[in-house]
Amino acid sequence: LDQGLAAIREADRSFAPQGFVAGAKVAFEMVLQAYAKGDLKALRPLLANEVFEEFAGAIREREQAGETLETTLVGVTSAEIAEAELQGKTAFVTVRFVSEQINVSRDVGGKVIDGIENRVETITDLWTFARNTRSRDPNWKLVATDTPE
Repeated sequence: LDQGLAAIREADRSFAPQGFVAGAKVAFEMVLQAYAKGDLKALRPLLANEVFEEFAGAIREREQAGETLETTLVGVTSAEIAEAELQGKTAFVTVRFVSEQINVSRDVGGKVIDGIENRVETITDLWTFARNTRSRDPNWKLVATDTPE
């Protein structure tokens, strides 16, 4: 991890791990809310093409079934860099988010079909962000998500 962070810092002098994690937390919250609302316009600039297509497909399936997803992010318990590496000019940083969420899916009639109302669950996510260190665009894109068992 330290070697990866050092390599990224060398390629991008503006990279600061603490600042990165703070920005990643904001992105995490934005992506969760936009995904639940089915807001593709808000998701587009935050996600790499492959992840965007996966999310968009799941949103379309949900909409076609007449289902809705309600996500309440109670809070992010922790966010820490789990992995970091530089591949060529591209920096990859994986953040382990532990959050408390309430997730409920409803059918077209409003009946709960997944999740339990008002039940807070602790969820661990691994999200990998990437950025070309030579790019003038300072924004990182979400390139992979994983929920470890």
